[in-house]
Amino acid sequence: MADASPAADLRTRLVACALSLLDHEHPDDLSIREVTRLAGASSGAPYHHFGDKRGLLAACADVAWRDLRQAMDGAADPTDDLVAQLRARALAYLAFALANPGQYRLLMSRLFDDAERFPNLVEQRAEAMRGVMLLIAHSGVAGNDALALKQRGLAIWSMLHGFAELALDGGWASEEGFDAKRVGVVDLAVRAALLPEEGA
Repeated sequence: MADASPAADLRTRLVACALSLLDHEHPDDLSIREVTRLAGASSGAPYHHFGDKRGLLAACADVAWRDLRQAMDGAADPTDDLVAQLRARALAYLAFALANPGQYRLLMSRLFDDAERFPNLVEQRAEAMRGVMLLIAHSGVAGNDALALKQRGLAIWSMLHGFAELALDGGWASEEGFDAKRVGVVDLAVRAALLPEEGA
């Protein structure tokens, strides 16, 4: 059952305000003062609820990972073939990144690599790609080779992440023909992930 207490409500409001600012700001530039102003909270509220700025950003990352996972899971129709499902997940990944640049950069940052302090975020990252990994595994292209499976998952994630970063930093999203480029990269990434092993 969700906590409906005033403290829980303020915590949720602080995260929501921080996320709204991240739509337009880099995580490094997030202003705690602006978060509290938008939330109508005291200057000490974020520190009471999250300890420090990284704690607040971690709470934002938790929400963002859940939203990304939901988008990817919801995009794939389990009745479709593996290629269509993998493609749908990849397109959803890029759609989230391009629509939420601040949140995406937060998720891809090194702020939460400390598994002891942020175990839930380390697990969230793994869960976000679990659906992709399962699809590749079910295709049979990696056989029983766990390393080959991991490499294929890393390959598709790297291609999507690289494209997202270049699109965000280079302003490609506003260029003519961007959608065709986006779909083309996704199709290449999916083909690479499902490419049969040599000699198979």
